[in-house]
Amino acid sequence: MQTQPDSVHQFLRARTQAAHESLNKHGLLEGLTQPGYPLRSYWLVLSAYYHLYCAMEALIESASERLKSGFDYIPRRKHGWLRQDLVDSFHIDPEDAFWRPKREFLPIRIEDQAELVGVLYVIEGATLGGQVISRQIQASRLGVTADHGGRFFHGYGEEETSRWNEFLTFAEQACPDAAQREKAAHAALAVFTEVEAALDDYSARAGSLPRPRT
Repeated sequence: MQTQPDSVHQFLRARTQAAHESLNKHGLLEGLTQPGYPLRSYWLVLSAYYHLYCAMEALIESASERLKSGFDYIPRRKHGWLRQDLVDSFHIDPEDAFWRPKREFLPIRIEDQAELVGVLYVIEGATLGGQVISRQIQASRLGVTADHGGRFFHGYGEEETSRWNEFLTFAEQACPDAAQREKAAHAALAVFTEVEAALDDYSARAGSLPRPRT
């Protein structure tokens, strides 16, 4: 009896599992939801993600338009949530010199819809996982809520499941065969590499944080 092929979701999850586990053990992310996690480390995570998402979302939107993908990313933009967390809640301007990245953004290729799926898998998957982090952060002693410093991790709120399912439908249509799925996996792994490098950049300055503006 012939077995059914894995879904794109199952395939990408298996191919990126090691990279995902490695990222979760990063010094800035490990312990994020635990009591005693330093708020100053949280600021570094938000700043790293702000600049990363600015670059990634510009790349996604440009590629989606060029490829006529039909996947509307604009309502899913997340860098504005990160700016809200930093500026409104913590009075940190991510464009100030200290909070800007000290490395160049890793060039990531999006030449077809399969590679777009791979990039989106990491970005949208992080938003899905952010729901769990959001609940755990609010239960910790970090003082972060969905309205105060936790807008990014709150994600799509009640629309999370429907947004994720919309992405999965697009992914299945865009990656109908093994070759396309493999291209998507390579693109996803490139994004994981970039996220880890971005966090490394900010982790290196953890001991010299300036005071936020009040």
